[in-house]
Formats: sequence, C-alpha cells, structure tokens
Amino acid sequence: MRPLRAALLLLLTLLPAAGAVEIRDVLGVSHAAGKYNFSDEDYLNEGADQILDLGSRVIKVFVDPAQMDELYRFNSNWSPLTTDVVELVQRPYFQQLFAKPFFTIILEIPPAPLVQLDDGLTAEEAAAERDQMYRLARYLLTAYAGSGKTFILQNWEGDHLLHAGLPAGTAPGPARIQGMIDWWNARQGGVQAARHELRPRNVDVAHACEVNFLGAAMQGKVTATNDVLPFTRCDLYSYSSWDVGFDPGELVRALDYLESKAPASRRFGRQNVYLGEYGMAKNTGTSEEERTERIRELTEAALGWGVRYAVYWQVYCNEPVPEHLAGRPKNSDMRGFWLVRPDGLRARMWNVLAGQVSASLHRGAFSGFANQYLAVHPDDRAVAAERWLPGSPWSVFTIKDWNGGGLESGDVITLQTHDGLYLAVERGVGGRVHARASTAGRAEKLIVHKVGGDGPEGPIRHGDSIVFETRDHLYLAPEVGGHGLLRALRTVPGPAETFRFLEQDE
Repeated sequence: MRPLRAALLLLLTLLPAAGAVEIRDVLGVSHAAGKYNFSDEDYLNEGADQILDLGSRVIKVFVDPAQMDELYRFNSNWSPLTTDVVELVQRPYFQQLFAKPFFTIILEIPPAPLVQLDDGLTAEEAAAERDQMYRLARYLLTAYAGSGKTFILQNWEGDHLLHAGLPAGTAPGPARIQGMIDWWNARQGGVQAARHELRPRNVDVAHACEVNFLGAAMQGKVTATNDVLPFTRCDLYSYSSWDVGFDPGELVRALDYLESKAPASRRFGRQNVYLGEYGMAKNTGTSEEERTERIRELTEAALGWGVRYAVYWQVYCNEPVPEHLAGRPKNSDMRGFWLVRPDGLRARMWNVLAGQVSASLHRGAFSGFANQYLAVHPDDRAVAAERWLPGSPWSVFTIKDWNGGGLESGDVITLQTHDGLYLAVERGVGGRVHARASTAGRAEKLIVHKVGGDGPEGPIRHGDSIVFETRDHLYLAPEVGGHGLLRALRTVPGPAETFRFLEQDE
C-alpha cells in the first residue's frame, strides 16, 4: 500500500491546478468561403492546417448542403448534392478535418430543409429540426467516442433569421418570435436526446444559438437576445459581434448584456457565453498598425471577460472589395478579413494570436490580510482591497499564465480585469497599481509565489496563500490605514503582502 500511496501523492503534485484553460483551446479561427488558396490540398483541410500551424485547437466551419461548392470550392468536389448534414459530415473532407488535433470544432448548421420561421414553427417542422440535430449529434458522439473532442452545433447570426424578409425597421411579430423560440429549443432537444441515449465518454456535442444584434438589444428593441433567449435552454450562447463596432469597452458591455439574458446552462453553468465572430476589415479608414491594435484589444477584452471561446474571422478573406472578382485576387482586391493574405504572407494578427496560444488562463479572486478582496475602481482604475465579498465582476481577475499549463509557484503571470486591461505598477506614484494597460509588457508581468501550506513549490490551488512579485523584485500589498490601495513597495514579503487565492469556476 505504501508504494501505491506514494505514487498517488506524486500524481496529485503533477496535476495542474483545477480550472486551467489553455488559450489555444479558447482562441479559435473561422474558415469559410475564402477567395484564394495555396496548395493542391482540398480547401477545407488547407485552411484547417493553417489554424493548426497558428497553434490554435479551435476551428469554426460551415456544414451547409446548399453552399458547399462556394464555401470550400478549391480542389474539392461536393457532388452528389445532398440535403442531409449527417451524410455531408461523413464525406472524406470532413473525416480528414475531424481526424486533425482540434479540441473544439464549431459547426455552423442551417435550419433543416423546409423549416420556415416567419409564420411560427409547425409540429412537423419542429420534429424535422429535432431529428436533424439528434442524428448529427448521435453520429458524432458515436464516431468520435474517446477522442476528447467537443463538437458545437450552432446557427449563424440568429437575428438575421429573425428579421429575414422584413422591411428595415420593422419588428418581428409574435408568431415569428415564438417560431424561433421553438426552433432553438427543438435543436437543443435533439442534441440532448442523443447525449441521454448514448451517455458518451471522452467526447461531447453541445448546442449553441448565436445572436448578432446586441447593439439594438441594449437599446430595448425587439431582438433574439431580448425576446427569444430568455425562453430557451441552450447549452451555449454565441455572439457575432460586428454590430457594436470595434471598441473593447462596448464589446464588454454587450457580453455583459448577453449574459444577463442567456439562461444558465445545465452543462456549463454561467460559463456558457462565447464570441462567435470578431475581427476588423482593412477598409475602415485605419492603418494596418491601428487595425491590428484594435483587434488585439478586442481579443484581450474577450479573454479578460472570460468568454468560453473567441473565434477570429478568419483564415483567408472571404469578402472582395469589388463584388465580382476576375481571377485570383490581389491583396488590394480583398477587405482584409485574414490571417494569411492572397500574396501568401501572414498578417500582423497572426503574430498577435500566435503569441497568446502557449499561455493558459485561470480565474480568481484575492483576499488580503484584512480579509478584503481586491477590486478595480471603475472611475480611476485604481486597484484596492476593499470588498468583503468577491461578487462583482471587477473583483474577479483573469490570470494569464505565460508558462502555460497549471498555475505553479514561480510562474510569470499577468492579471486582467473584467474588460481585459492589465494590472500594472505605475512609476512615480508610490508604486500604486492601476488597471489601465492594454498590452502585457514588463510592468504588467508578475511572478506568483506560493507561501505556507505544503511548501513554496508546486501547484497553486484554491485556498493557497500567495504573494505577487514585480519584475523589479517588489511585492504587492494593500496600504495599511488608508483605502487599501494596492502598491508595490517592499522588497521582502510579509503578512500585508500575502493574499489568499480563491479560484472562480463561474
């Protein structure tokens, strides 16, 4: 028994801290309808290989029987035509894709044939939709059992479906709204039925619904977010974010609003919101440097907020500047939704995303020596230990572990707030800490050390005591006798510099 016990203890010390999420399993990329290619490989898998080269293990592709020749046309033959998505994903192109080392594969699935939402959903239409999702989920759960993969079945931009055919400014009526409620619930019912029947292990299929008019929703207009989501029971809720512009603060406000309307999931709790599409075109009046910075800030905002996935649009650009292209496009012919340009060079965003994917994420709150939690002041962005409970999103931080894997004593980390800004020690103000930095440089990077407990080495777990060391070898502590403002002043940590780490799963 003693050798067995020793082996178990060793195993426990090697396990990463609970809640560790690799960024390569959060940051993903879409691949659909690009206008150029570079190899003799079929187009679906050529783009997928680019995403793997980036280091991401999250991909979003489309499974639309009516449009496969347009979506993935190069070096591909999608004949014979079919209306069955299950038959479509069994074809060799998808089989090759699913065999690649992606952890999460998001599949855009259109409504079942003959389903119309404008006049509500009939019982026959609901049954057809439920059956389509049931058969697809059942196939994936069976064929990929033991693979460790997650397949997410979602629609594309639900507000366009809800408003399809309506004159601009016309609100959808009750029948159309109820039809979308029934449609999303039918889809969820089909996926749940397959999961319940098979009870699979080490593979998952989830259902997500996607919205895209959050700006209008926040203005109180009739939208899928306001009028449909509260009556659904989906596993996940996705946001295609083009409608709120390219301001990270607005993105965070939109995600907050979506979370307030999306019911908690039995499967994922409150961690059931993700960013289904984001990016920025080059023809927006900004320089390439500024555009890259704006997209990078959106990425940081999404990670700081805590989205389950953030999916960049996309590998190869799908939108030409002239509506019709003649021959292979040049860079100037395309709007710039790309990681790889028509000339074969990688865009600046490639390096931005590639620089993140080796890190891991954790969510945590920190209580100081007076049992008060660190929180960010929304006005001046100062950080202080002043809250008695970590209930506010501004008292929960995203810990980016640049060493990757589980959180370990001695790891280099950064702390991001709810809107993705980094904590940094500001020079010339008494070592005060503010959350104002949009990039992670020397002033933002800290070294986390475990103190007490089972020793100063090894994994940092929920409830452990820790200290934060700056790159200048100073330690963070809330000031005593003041407002608890966080400062970096002392070169030797004591009780005031010690925090209790409380991991946040939701």
